Amino acid sequence: MANNTFPSDWQDLPCFLVAVPRPLIPFVGGLMKILEQRGFWASETDYESGLAAVIQFEECLTMTCLDVLLEQNAQLYRMLNTAIFGQLYSVDEGPPLVVTPAIAPAVDLTVLDQDSVMGRLDRLAQLIDNRLAGTETPLYADLPGIKQQLQSIIDALASEDTDLGSILAELEVVAGLLA
Repeated sequence: MANNTFPSDWQDLPCFLVAVPRPLIPFVGGLMKILEQRGFWASETDYESGLAAVIQFEECLTMTCLDVLLEQNAQLYRMLNTAIFGQLYSVDEGPPLVVTPAIAPAVDLTVLDQDSVMGRLDRLAQLIDNRLAGTETPLYADLPGIKQQLQSIIDALASEDTDLGSILAELEVVAGLLA
């Protein structure tokens, strides 16, 4: 009789993801058959525990666990791509699952939807650029900006014929923009 004892804490120890090429799975499964033999284990308790663990391991070998893991990874990518850039996806058929558009090898940084995270940041940048510098942006065309209005107030104060009423009106507009 063999002296192989089965560890009682086997489910508490770390687990490793081992890539086994598909053509080798029958051979690995065949080698696992050795662990299913009573004579391999030191006691009946070791045999029963070992057999249960080996059967559980063989189930993992015959399942396409990695396919599930990779699909979950693709789902996470699509979720982030939709939230960050606004890319919309649709399920065309299934099973097997076909989602369009396909995941590209590289991400284009184009904002696809103004309600996405990057779209909202783009809107804020355009708004600030328009209101501060007076730059006309694709989303905002309000001119002049705060800088131009403040400069016109400074220029008016420096001139000889200063009308305080018009300066106060411009200061009210600037205060309203800053509020």
